Parts: sequence; C-alpha cells; structure tokens
Amino acid sequence: MDATLTRQRRRCGGLALAALLGTAPAAAQRAPDPARPHAAERAWLEACILSVQAHPPRAAFGRCGWRIAAACQGEAGEGLLVARLPALPGRPAGAAACARAETALWQQQMERWQRDLGLLAPASQQEPLRRAQRAFIAYREAACALEGALAAPAEAEPHLLSCRLEQTAIRALELKRLRDEMWLAIAVASAEGG
Repeated sequence: MDATLTRQRRRCGGLALAALLGTAPAAAQRAPDPARPHAAERAWLEACILSVQAHPPRAAFGRCGWRIAAACQGEAGEGLLVARLPALPGRPAGAAACARAETALWQQQMERWQRDLGLLAPASQQEPLRRAQRAFIAYREAACALEGALAAPAEAEPHLLSCRLEQTAIRALELKRLRDEMWLAIAVASAEGG
C-alpha cells in the first residue's frame, strides 16, 4: 500500500513539475478557443467605446461594432485602432467563432455597466432595472431566434449570431449611456449641494 501511495505521489509531483515547466502532456494542453475573446480585443473595444462616448448608442455601435469580428477573421479592418491589434493566438478564425468572441466582449461590457448602474441607482429603481434587463434578454433571444428562423437554412446561424452581437452591443451602449447620465446627475447634485 505504501509503495502504491509513493508511486502516486511521484506521478502527481512529476505532472506538477511538468506543468510548471510547460512540458505537460499533450492531452493537458488545449488549443485556444477561437470564440474566447483575447485581452487585446477587450482593450481595443474599450478604447473604441471611449473614443465614441459622445455618440448615441446606435452611432457608437456603427463605429465600434463588428470591428473585433472582422479583425478576428483576418480582415485588414479600418481605422487606427484596428491596425494596432496584434497577431493573436487562434486568429484568424471563422466568422461564427469571431461573432461569438465579439458578442462575449459586448456581453461583458453590458454586465459591467448593468452592475455600475445598479450601484448608482437609488433603491427604488433597483427592481425596475433588473426587470428591464431580464426583459431585454428575453426579447433578444426571441427576436434573434426569429431572425434565424426566417433566414434560409444555410444562413440561419449567421443571422442568429449577427442579431445577438448587435442587440447585445446596442443594449450595452444604452446601459453605458444611462450610467453616464446617472454619474452626471450625481455630480451636479453634489456640486449644488456642496
């Protein structure tokens, strides 16, 4: 029994050492998930959003939307920021994976701005804010499912993914606008009260 335990400890210790040295068995090493956004893509999106913060949500989406997906697919893109995206592991990737990656970035932004808004909103506005977000998610899923269903079978998935990306991005930008307006109202109230 002691010999078996010793062998197991050696094997676990060897695997831990191999993992530390970067020589883990091939089964333990995975290829990067092309639908998972990279930190550089997240930083690019945040920089783009900062550059268009004076624009209404749809106009901001027009400037920042689909840029990550295009760069992810290996397209040259347009504008200074796209040109600065470095070569990333797992890129270029297919259109579906790239749309999922950009949607994930917008989803993260949407959740972040939802949390910020929740922290800034008075207690009386917390529940309406949560209800509105749940209603948006239900609407997005139903509208995008319909868009996919109405498309030709070969185009159903691209239409569904496109709809999700656009709906998520525009909602995220709407939440950001609300958050920014709330910050401004708080700042004005502080200045007037102080």
